[in-house]
Amino acid sequence: MDITLDWKKFQFITEVQTALINNATNLALEEDAKKNRHEFSATGTLIKMDDAFYAAERIPASLSAHEAACQFVHFICGHEGAELQNWFARTK
Repeated sequence: MDITLDWKKFQFITEVQTALINNATNLALEEDAKKNRHEFSATGTLIKMDDAFYAAERIPASLSAHEAACQFVHFICGHEGAELQNWFARTK
């Protein structure tokens, strides 16, 4: 079995995972955390990480891992003005 590390994918996943953990911490400290805990629950995080692994396979060559992680995290965390990018949009 040939196992090689794709540094770009690794960096992307590491940045996304770290950002989601930090975002969950911030959300948990907000006054309405109990009402919105679905946004940072274990299940919600697993769904976001599944999307991240899907996206990691589709990072355009023109983007660095960091640029891709920024685009992904801004959208997945619902930051104002963030747009769904074609490269990580799931299509059926």
